[in-house]
Formats: sequence, C-alpha cells, structure tokens
Amino acid sequence: MASENNLSTFQDNGVSRRLVAANAQYSLSDEEDNLTPNHHSGTQYMLSNGDIVTPVSQGMVIDEMEESIFDQSMVELRKELPSRQLDTLTESVTWTSMRKRATSIYHITMTSNQRQEDEIVESLEREIDLVDSSPQDIDEAVRTMPTTLSRKRSIKRKLSSRRKRKLTRTKLVKYWFAMLWQQTKYQLRKWRRIFDLWSSHLTVIEGCFGTSVASYFIFLKWVLLMNIPIFLLTFGFLVIPQILYRFHQLEPSGYAGNSESFTGIELLTGSGFFTNTEMYYGFYTDKAVEAVTNLEYKMKYAYLLTCGGYYLFCLILLGYSYLKSYRKYYIDAGGTISLYYFNLVYCGWDYGIKSHEASVLKQSSIYQEIKEYLAGKNVNQRRNKSHQAFCNKWAFIILAWAVVVSLLAASGYITYTVSNKLSIKTALDNSTSIPVVSPLAMPVVLSSIQLFVPMIFTFLETSENYSQPKYELYVHMFRDMALKATMLAVLVYFWFKIAASKLECWETFVGEEIYRLVIVDLIFTLGYSFFMEFCRKLFSLKWRSIERAEFATGRHTLELVYSQSLCWLGLFYSPLLPVVVILKLIIIFYIKRFSVVQNCRPSLKPWRASRTHTIFVGYLFIFFILSCVAVGFGIFLVKPSTACGPYKNYDTSYQVMTDLIDKWKADNHIVKEIFSFISSPGFISGLLVFLGMVLYYTRTVMLSHRERVEQFKMQLASEGKDKKFLLNLLNQVRVRGRRVSKHPGPTLHKTMEAISPAQKAGGKVFVKSVAEGALIAPSNI
Repeated sequence: MASENNLSTFQDNGVSRRLVAANAQYSLSDEEDNLTPNHHSGTQYMLSNGDIVTPVSQGMVIDEMEESIFDQSMVELRKELPSRQLDTLTESVTWTSMRKRATSIYHITMTSNQRQEDEIVESLEREIDLVDSSPQDIDEAVRTMPTTLSRKRSIKRKLSSRRKRKLTRTKLVKYWFAMLWQQTKYQLRKWRRIFDLWSSHLTVIEGCFGTSVASYFIFLKWVLLMNIPIFLLTFGFLVIPQILYRFHQLEPSGYAGNSESFTGIELLTGSGFFTNTEMYYGFYTDKAVEAVTNLEYKMKYAYLLTCGGYYLFCLILLGYSYLKSYRKYYIDAGGTISLYYFNLVYCGWDYGIKSHEASVLKQSSIYQEIKEYLAGKNVNQRRNKSHQAFCNKWAFIILAWAVVVSLLAASGYITYTVSNKLSIKTALDNSTSIPVVSPLAMPVVLSSIQLFVPMIFTFLETSENYSQPKYELYVHMFRDMALKATMLAVLVYFWFKIAASKLECWETFVGEEIYRLVIVDLIFTLGYSFFMEFCRKLFSLKWRSIERAEFATGRHTLELVYSQSLCWLGLFYSPLLPVVVILKLIIIFYIKRFSVVQNCRPSLKPWRASRTHTIFVGYLFIFFILSCVAVGFGIFLVKPSTACGPYKNYDTSYQVMTDLIDKWKADNHIVKEIFSFISSPGFISGLLVFLGMVLYYTRTVMLSHRERVEQFKMQLASEGKDKKFLLNLLNQVRVRGRRVSKHPGPTLHKTMEAISPAQKAGGKVFVKSVAEGALIAPSNI
C-alpha cells in the first residue's frame, strides 16, 4: 500500500501500471516484491491487487509516460502563470455567453488539455458547424493548444479525416459570391487610388505643416465629395424633369416667360436672369410632366420626396462618418499609446515612395508628427497658485464669456436690422433695373461680423492661457459656431415671419438671399487669404519683427461648416445651389493650398489632430440638425406662396402628402386599415417599448464588451509578468541544485542513470526522484 501511495504522485491514464510492467524485475518496495509471475499466461505478471499486466517495450512505455507527465506538468505550470489567473474567474461566464468565431475557438483551446482527443475533435466540429469557421481558424485553434506536437498532429489528422466531404450547392454559391465581392472591393480600391482627389497636395501640406493643418484640407475634401451625390439627386429628379416640361409646354410655370437678359452681374447677386430659371423654387411647375405618353411625372410629389431623400442621405452619411471616426480615434486608439514611437518610426514609412522629393516630404511628415505628439505629452503641470491668482483667473473667464454673449446679441440685432431695412426693400420695389448695393448689404454685413468678431474671440482665448492648443481650438470653434448659429437663426425668423407675409414669391427671395450669402462668403474668404496672409508675408520680409501668419485651422473649418449649412438651408429653395457650393469649395482649396504653403508658417505650438475630424463632423452634424429643423418648419408650418412654386394651391407644402395618403385610404380599404393601425396609440406605445428594449439590450452589450475589454487589458498586463514568474521559478530550481533537461519533457532513462545506487528503481526514493524530475523539466520551456 505504501508503494501505491507513492505511485499516485505521477499517475495519469494508467501510467503507473505500465511503469510497473516495464520494471517487473524489480520490487515495488524495499522489503518485498509485489509482482508474481503468471505461468498460465506466458510472459505476464500479476500485481498485488490481482491485476495482470504484460511487459511491453521499455522505450515505448517511457515515451508514453514522458508525454503524459509532461502534459500534466505543463497544465499545472500554466495554471500558476499570472496571465492564467483570470481564466478561472471568467471560465463559467464565457461558456454561457454568446458564441462568436474568435472567442468560441479560443476558449475551446484553453480547456482542450483537460479533454481527450475525441472530445476535442467533436467540440471543434460542433463549433465549426456553428460559426462556419475557415480552415485557417481551425489550424490556429489546433496550433494554440497547450499540448505536445504529437497530440496536435493526431487531433489535426482526425479532424481532417472527418471533415473531408463535398460542399453543398448553398456553400458553393456562398463562396462564389464571397470571392466575387472580394474581387470587386479590390478593383474599387484600385480605381479609388487612381481617382483619389488632391492626394499629392495633401501630402505636401502634411509634410510641411503637420496633421493639424492637413485636417482642414481633408475635411474640405470630404465636404466636397458629400455635395456631389446631393447635386446628382436634385439634377436628376428635379432639374431634368423641369427642363423637359419647358420643352413640352408653351410657357414655364409661375411666370409668363424669362424676359431678362444675362449681363454678368447675376453671378454676384443671383437675381435678374437667374430668377426665372431652374435655379430657384418659384420656377418649378405644379403640374405633371408627361415626356412619354401615358406616363406622368408629378413634380409636386417629386420635389418633396427628393428633398427628403437628400436630407436622409446626408443624415446617414454624417452619422456613419461620425461613428467611424469616433471608433477609430476614441475607442480603438483609446488609452495610453505605449508603442507609439516604435510604430511611427519602424512602421510609419511608405515603402512605395520612389522619388527623392516624396521621401523628403515623408521624413518631414514623420518629424512633424513626433513633434506634435511630444507637444501633447509635455503639458504644463498645474502649479500651486494662490487664492488671489485663482480668483483673478475665474474672474477673467467670467468677463470673457460676458463679452462673448454681448457680441452674440449685438450680432443678432444687427443682422435683423439690416435684413429688415435693406434686403427686403429691393424685393418690394418693382423697378426694372438690377440693384446691387441693397441686395448685397445683408451678406456683406454678416461676412464682416464673421470676419472681425472671431478676432476678438482669439484675443480673449490667448489671454485665457489654455494648457494645450487643441483646447483653445475647441473653445474658439464653439464660440464661432454660436455666432454663426445666432445670425442664421435670426435670418430664418426674418424669412419665415416677415418675408413670407410681404412678398408674393418669398421662396425665390430666400433662395436668392442664400445664394448671395454663399458668394459673398467666398469673396471674403479669398480677401482674407490675400490681405491677412499674403500682405503679412510681404510685411515680414520688410520688417523682421512681423512674423508670417499661422494657419487658423478652427476659423477656416467653421467657414466650411457655415458654407455647408447655407447649402442645406437653401436646397429646398434653390435646387442648383450644390453646384455653386462645389465650385466654391474647389476654388477655396486651391487658394488656401497656395496661401498656406507660400504665406503661412508652421505653428509654434504643434499638436496632434488625429481626433479633429471627429470634432469637425460633430459640429457639422449639429448645423445639419439645425438646418433640418428650419427647413422642416418652413415645409410643415409656413404657408407657401400663392403665385409660384409646386405648392401654390396648398396651405402648407406637406399638405400634398397628407392629401395623397387620404386618397390612398379612400381607394383601398387595406391601406386605410394599415395607416389606422400605425397611427393608433397602441402601436406607437408598443414601438416605443420595443425601441426601449433595443436600447437597453444595446447598452447591456456595450457594457459587457467594455468589461471584456478591461479583462483583456488585465490579461495583457498579467502576461507581462509571466517572464518574471518563469525566471523566478528557474532561479529556485538552480538554487536547489537540480539539473534541467535540454529536451522538451522529462527523459526517464537519464534520470535513472543520474540517481545514486541507493535510489534503486521500484523504491520510494526512485519514485520521488522521477516525479520531481518531471516537474523540473517544463520550467525550461
């Protein structure tokens, strides 16, 4: 019995029995032999408990024992590693959570060393059928198993033999579509690189001025590309049908004809010849366009549905871009960047560069990015300030915000006064001449306010002493955004309350006003680049005390947001306004590109602009919501003009849709029941409850993912301690004077040769030495 207790130290799948059979010539104790020869069965031996064993090749037995003891010792060692301590805590939760491809195969491999090969193969097959894993996932799962190479080969061989079967037609079609989609995406990316807009210019700007300045031009490019589908929608569904109507009718809708001649001044004012064209709302007909016999295209429905279509498109695009940018720069790149320098220096080089000029620009770009990152890390630490200094700081901040609020109120008052006194005066006069000064008064005043008031904001922000340049940028953008939003809100109120009650075709007047705002804003943008940047460069060449101007990223970005807001406000009243905005953005890009390279200097306080695109899109999304609210107010609540436009016979523009729905209800009883059910309180309540459940479920999944991410971070941190743990374990073995085997696993015959004569095989000392040798060997792996 004593010998059996000693053997239990390294029992694993009957290893002790094979070991006894291999050493049948020895006794299992120091006094007596427990093996009795069995003469009835040939070369067999009987154990003390009555079991009969047959001696096999000693080499085979030793190999099997080495493999089994090695597996067991490896399992025990892995369990003691610091990085494996979290597995015990999360194992029960993991197997009850939702299965996904990566996590399901990962957790199977973590527990496979405690299962038999057949169970492992069956589990893998079930997971493969469940998640439809690829062969690469299967190989990765088998490769990461904490077991010997021979067992991995056996599992892989069994799994491959069972999985060899023909693919079904469904999977063949699925794989064919998957391959076709991958090829299509590759071709699209290839063509996208060919037609990539302004890539060389952006490379030059980023190399010379860093990512903070380049972010403005990237955002300008993004806004430009967003306006192209909007123009295609309006041109295809509104402009072309109206042109066809003009060719098939004797006179345009709303007017007797276009008696004005083009003089060129219309490019500045937007009135005159442009008034009686497809440029504005009032020229579109309320009748059906019949370009083909028995096929009508009703403009009153198309106009409103197209309007809803491009606003919905912008909403989806803005939401997708914001979420993508937020995930990239705030979630995926969240936390500390421990390997930032390594990734930038060793992985940031573009090996497709072939010219010397491009290599110099890339070097300059990497240099600028390192400088920006260092500037962000070297933040001024908070100093111990006295109570008086603290009070002075907050007093100045309160005073600054009081000045800002006062400027906003004054700007709104000036906007309303100029619009009421000058803008509407020309529209009320029935003069045949084309006025210039009065229509342009309001746009010039607004652009002047937007030019000089932000300079006051900049002076206040400089005196506030922000710790980082990005904080100063965000505060400036918020104040500038509030200024522009205030003036636009005053204009919307003036258009919908004053102009709508006094003018015969107020929608066309609104379209002309917005067109003039876009043109004058372009003129002021070009003037700022010339006088504030080019002239300052000339002065710096004459007087060294005057330095070149820095490129104001926040200011110029808000100009783009303001310009796009005007486009959204005027889309309903001027369907061709996106063409004007696209041309404006192209001109601004080349003027700003030339000005920033020739006239500006790099910022003295560089900063990383990796997250600025998210901020820019966020501000643009806010202005988009405000523009949608303003246009929606005009569609749902303001009475359309009675002399022009597709809705001149309706109380509101949206009434055309309500009449269409009422007509559907009267013609079809099923449609009536459907609309009655959708508009019932029970359906609305159920929908709200369902949305609440979806929101709760989404939040629960988000919290679980966040918790899982934290666990992974702890796992990574603990894996960093594995090396220290193994080194300490190895040091302990060396202190004890144990010899570490050079082979992966215990070698029994060498251990037997190294023991003293007193440690004879079959004795207690022999068993203890072999067990300790088995536990020592894996520590060298």
